[in-house]
Amino acid sequence: MNNDKINRDTPLISVIVPIYKVEKYLEKCVRSIISQTYKNIEIILVDDGSPDNCGKLADNLAKTDSRIKVVHKVNGGLSSARNAGIDVAQGDYIGFVDSDDTIEPFMYEKLLSLLQKENTKLSVCAVNYVYEDGKVLRKKGLGKNVTFDFCQAIIEMNSHRYFDMGAWSKLYHRSFFEDIRFPVGKLSEDYYIMYKIFDKAQRISYLDIPCYNYLQRKNSITRSDKINHDHEYAAYEQMCYLDEKYPGMKVIGHTAYASAALTVYDFYLKNNVKCSKEKMIHFQEIVRENRKYIEKADYLTKSKKVQFILFLKSPTLYNVVFKAYRKAKRI
Repeated sequence: MNNDKINRDTPLISVIVPIYKVEKYLEKCVRSIISQTYKNIEIILVDDGSPDNCGKLADNLAKTDSRIKVVHKVNGGLSSARNAGIDVAQGDYIGFVDSDDTIEPFMYEKLLSLLQKENTKLSVCAVNYVYEDGKVLRKKGLGKNVTFDFCQAIIEMNSHRYFDMGAWSKLYHRSFFEDIRFPVGKLSEDYYIMYKIFDKAQRISYLDIPCYNYLQRKNSITRSDKINHDHEYAAYEQMCYLDEKYPGMKVIGHTAYASAALTVYDFYLKNNVKCSKEKMIHFQEIVRENRKYIEKADYLTKSKKVQFILFLKSPTLYNVVFKAYRKAKRI
């Protein structure tokens, strides 16, 4: 057994791992956390009522390292599992790792060091996209570490240039979760809360080193036949939040809402699910109503603006171009 003890002289990091039907990936995931160069961590494995052997695997892993805690609960979904982990976490900082992903051994050491250096309460790292055929793609890098203010961080999160709203590539001060929890029963659960966490943080430190290995599973939620409309609804809530609290950020919020509508339509194309005419019109209306904000969004690439225009003018051509692009990029 690994007898690394929790050291209260240095900040404790609680790493929360929700578990459901991941027998194939769980041990590799947990081993990558155990192997962190930053040793003062607690690893909270939340068995979300998994019907396979994940619960037993988690218990066995706990026997190998005293820093591992296992929570067994009735199935309630990803948000419910993460919330259960937050409820028992003792750390000064909190991180999340999805149980089919892995992290680099230096991830939490570097994220903690960066936020301490920059005097922030939230840090985020670059990400590797790992495919089941062995292909690895790194998300676009900035070339240097940067600390963003709230406005710029919201732009980056919604434009997905260097990072996005995924909960798993970040290290959070525990105070953010005093009154924030993941919404139970929703998809895009990260989107519903990340802009609120960014608002609390105000300054977000970005680490330009890929530390999180995000597995692209063919049967994951994002690739299922169930279309994720919550992505649109979360973007709408973000837009309303920014409109009310930060009127000067309307371009960001409204452009993100239009982009989310287009993203949901793209989910139909990716998963070969027929999109009804009514839904198509609905998505187009959202884009059209927010077109003046899209035109003012100087952070958008030309190709993204062309994407919006093409979607309004000719959805049929848009479909052809979209599918050809995905085939060329193997995404």
